[in-house]
Amino acid sequence: MEERFTRRRQSRWGEGAALKEEIVRAAARMLTESGRERDLSLRAVAREVGISAPSIYLHFKDRAALVATVTQRAYGRLASELRDAWTDEREAGPYNALRALAQRYCAFALDNPRVYRLMFGIERIEVPRDEAPSHPLWTVHAVWNDAVAACRSGGGSAAPDRSTPLLWASVHGLVAMAAAVPFAADRKQLEGMVDELLELVLAR
Repeated sequence: MEERFTRRRQSRWGEGAALKEEIVRAAARMLTESGRERDLSLRAVAREVGISAPSIYLHFKDRAALVATVTQRAYGRLASELRDAWTDEREAGPYNALRALAQRYCAFALDNPRVYRLMFGIERIEVPRDEAPSHPLWTVHAVWNDAVAACRSGGGSAAPDRSTPLLWASVHGLVAMAAAVPFAADRKQLEGMVDELLELVLAR
């Protein structure tokens, strides 16, 4: 049986950015639904958007470039929210600012499960280890590191190079557990656990 799709209206001059946005959103949606980067094909994305497959190559040279854009946007959005939370509370002191960042991280993960899954729940195609430094996860790591370093300079005992990955991984673990159970997360309990975690890691 012939596969059919609804063809998108041809873009007018200057509408290329809008089409690119549709492609990125479709790819993000399909990645979240399948959970496997390997299952994503440019032909399927084109069909979802309603364009011919060659049209995608006007915006992305290959699947890796499209997935990279989707991934960068997800990490960029999280990093922006974390930095805003940290900046908004800096006058209250470095510890309170870090606490605000950690609590915002939890809220972001619970409020945006599809975006969070794009970052941490997709089965990725393995790439060479030497490409790790360019991965967008470091944009999020940088915010955590700045917040932990501020606590250290403010008199805390935390060393950013050791405490940052430990703290981030631990908060991620708490969020993952809260999201895995088949009932609504107890946000108050999660907040309390994050506070206890900060106390332990920073040894206040």
